[in-house]
Amino acid sequence: MNAQDLVDRSSGLFSLPEVFDRVNDLLDESEVTEEEIADVIGHDPILTALLLKMANQVPYGSRDKIDNVAEALSRIGLKNLRALMRTTTAIDAFEQVDEDLVDMADFWHHSVCCGIAAGCLADRCGADDTQRMFVAGLLHDIGQLVLYKSCPELAARVLRKAGESEYFRYRAEREIMGLTHAQVGAELLRCWRLSPYLQEVAEFHHEPANAAKYGWEACIVHIATAVANRVEPSWKMDSERQDSPLQIQPVAWEVTGLSPDVIDSTVDAITNESFAVMSVVNPGSMFVY
Repeated sequence: MNAQDLVDRSSGLFSLPEVFDRVNDLLDESEVTEEEIADVIGHDPILTALLLKMANQVPYGSRDKIDNVAEALSRIGLKNLRALMRTTTAIDAFEQVDEDLVDMADFWHHSVCCGIAAGCLADRCGADDTQRMFVAGLLHDIGQLVLYKSCPELAARVLRKAGESEYFRYRAEREIMGLTHAQVGAELLRCWRLSPYLQEVAEFHHEPANAAKYGWEACIVHIATAVANRVEPSWKMDSERQDSPLQIQPVAWEVTGLSPDVIDSTVDAITNESFAVMSVVNPGSMFVY
């Protein structure tokens, strides 16, 4: 079993509605304009609603609310649009994953928290485009869902061996399955025609030192993953395994120029923003603790 075969067998799970396909095709055209894409989106009420809601929420939103597709698209950016469309498709595709394997509300909550953390950390580094790091954090664990959906028995063995810790699951996947959710996620993002930086971040967010071209981005999401584990519902794992500094490889601090001092303020940002973003990414989820 390899990542490409697994994704190929699962490709039917990720079919896009016709309007999404049309937008995808336009995004592949070098001369496409935001106005052309806005015109296509504006004829689909579901995609229009999603775009407007996302544009008016953190981390994209501001005090000035917008109510038209063109302005919403300008705020989000063409380079993030494809990934956001694919995220909504993945939510629908994996809705029926066995609840004994994964709580989907917890999964998307962790993904959103990682996205917010990645954006905050990128901002601390002085990055001009923090939105791209939000998307990278949002999609970093998408390969887990392919494993849960396609290989439920093996996935169950992994979970029994590793428990709640993502890092221990990563090592158990390699031992039991011969591949990891990071490899599968990278292959899925390649299949989806998403940006190379998203593919590399997904593949190396546990081992950022191995990233070839996008090492800084992989290090940001590596740190963000550990920070997100500090936020509920990730706190349900034992305290030693959720200790953020212990989960972060020294190379990530070296490459980004950050230090553990950023952890607490980033946790605060996640806490303040995560429920607003969840209402957009997965509006059916509810968190009660």
